[in-house]
Amino acid sequence: MGFRLFRDPLYNYVSIDSSRDAFLLRLLDTPEMQRLRRVHQLGISYLTYPGADHNRLAHSLGVVHLTQMALKRISDLGDDPQLRRSREPLLAAALLHDVGHGPFSHVFEPCLGIDHEEWSVKAVQDDSTQVHQILASVEATLPEQVAALIGKNSPLIPGWQKYLISSQLDVDRMDYLRRDSLFTGASYGHFDWHRILNTFEFYGDGASTRDIVWPEKAKLSIEEYVFSRFYMYQNVYLHKTTRGFEKILEALWRHGKALYAADNNVALVPAVKNFWAATAPSVAQYLKIEEFTVMQQIQQWTDDKNVELNDLARRFLSRDRFVPVNPPVTPESVLPDYKSWEDALHELLRKSGYRIPILYCLKDTVKGKYNQPYFPEKQRDQQSAKNAIRIIIDGEPQPVEISTALDRLKPVTMEPMDRVRYYIPKDVQQDAKKLAAQWKGNP
Repeated sequence: MGFRLFRDPLYNYVSIDSSRDAFLLRLLDTPEMQRLRRVHQLGISYLTYPGADHNRLAHSLGVVHLTQMALKRISDLGDDPQLRRSREPLLAAALLHDVGHGPFSHVFEPCLGIDHEEWSVKAVQDDSTQVHQILASVEATLPEQVAALIGKNSPLIPGWQKYLISSQLDVDRMDYLRRDSLFTGASYGHFDWHRILNTFEFYGDGASTRDIVWPEKAKLSIEEYVFSRFYMYQNVYLHKTTRGFEKILEALWRHGKALYAADNNVALVPAVKNFWAATAPSVAQYLKIEEFTVMQQIQQWTDDKNVELNDLARRFLSRDRFVPVNPPVTPESVLPDYKSWEDALHELLRKSGYRIPILYCLKDTVKGKYNQPYFPEKQRDQQSAKNAIRIIIDGEPQPVEISTALDRLKPVTMEPMDRVRYYIPKDVQQDAKKLAAQWKGNP
């Protein structure tokens, strides 16, 4: 028996059994997986954190490592056919869960108009991809099993398998929180992941009703995890500088596509042109939209005759950032009038020489689920690992949601609220602040 070893900054080594799990090594060497070397794990966060250059392939290997640990824990919990059959689909899903990520990871999803999970499922199910062919060679139904584990709706597989890969406390999150913390230098991603992985239990009698819970002794490790998740979102994932560049990238891509649709002879690299020209892009067309493709396209646009396309491309490549401006504060009893405020900002931009204000007044709405990244289901009879982290407490007939046992978690598990801010060029920042200070609700 031999092992293939991979050096990893988090775990020192990630090992794959080259006999028992040889199919993983074959999957790893496919073009679809190797493409993930060229996808930044943290999108364009490197513009804020210079060390954030890690990629999706390294993260995927980390998720495989944690899944292997989880499978060892599962084998300790008991032995039945369903548990034994879960090994191949779980390890394959751990490796392939991000195979559909586009350029700059989550950042580019609004530009492409589809979540990466959907493209991951398409890549696994498309019989022209090497990942599909390898999975099918292991077992005919394995591509569909893996697709079900990766996809959002998975009625055909046991819930606990899905929740191990994607839930409120899963191997994916445990890896990326720690990995992103390491590479950004932000020290918020520390929690006792080893204890979490080695203490989880199954709750429920039947194979189809199993759920993942934790014993009370793991509650402080879970508390660390929840706070880590909260702090990483507030300080890294939602960093105002990063969000500003994300909005510029979206505006640039949207404007370029609009010009192309209007037959404005905008210069396009072949992969982008083919993708935009397709009514329903194929998996092959999608996978050719890589980060270097997008960067080449943006570089090409710096010479475009369209003033706005040229300017936004230059700003993105030169790190000439937009600055955030918060909308005027309104009484809690009054709904914020964002439309009126946007009209006022647009007028200010016109007076400052920006002929298409909508490209220079970029609204950033952060959904409440990201402002409060752990918001559990409150109804006890509807809770599962999918929507709540639950622990078993002596004397309680059922598992309880973690924040009901730890008061310190309640402030970070309250009902989430959306947050809105705007990004505008630096040269109009002071005028915008004056406008906000004098705001009466009308432009």
